[in-house]
Amino acid sequence: MSFRHLGLAAAGLAVFLLVLGLLGTPLQQHFDATLSNWLYDRQPVLAARLLGWTGSFWGSLAIAIAAGRLLRGSGRIAWPGLPLLLLASWLVNAAIKFGVNRPRPQLEHLMSVHGPSFPSGHAMAAMTLFGALGWLLARRRPSGRVAIALAAAALVLAGGLARLVLGVHYGSDVLAGYAVGTVLLAVYFHLGANAPARPYR
Repeated sequence: MSFRHLGLAAAGLAVFLLVLGLLGTPLQQHFDATLSNWLYDRQPVLAARLLGWTGSFWGSLAIAIAAGRLLRGSGRIAWPGLPLLLLASWLVNAAIKFGVNRPRPQLEHLMSVHGPSFPSGHAMAAMTLFGALGWLLARRRPSGRVAIALAAAALVLAGGLARLVLGVHYGSDVLAGYAVGTVLLAVYFHLGANAPARPYR
């Protein structure tokens, strides 16, 4: 693994371990309460529910399959690589969720949810899906790299914060989801580093 990809993976792992180590502390509780007070039921709930569906297992996998097929000219890193990345994200998420077994926030859930709270599967899916998709598109259209990166970052942020709007996750769940998603992205980038970039003509 290249130094850059290793550094990205190490940063994601460090953030995840930090958040995990702080669970139950006053600092973590203050962080979560502040974000919840700021976001819960104060933004368009309909938009948050739409993001909830697209960021679900089936929604994110459907997007990954469609995007992977459309970008299959980029090689196996796009198809079947992108759907496989999403599957890995949800499997890793489930393993951590049931290992930590953190209860959901004691708020009225504005969308139906199942299973433990930590880390947010939607945040992980947003990070892996839109991070990978942005990377693939930027390789194919280098002139639009900045716009693509900003759009991908906005989708990642929206996918995680929507879970706070709906009252189904703590802020630390979302942060941990982003962190683990970053580790998976680093592995994906490493695997795709030698795949030929085929820009659009």
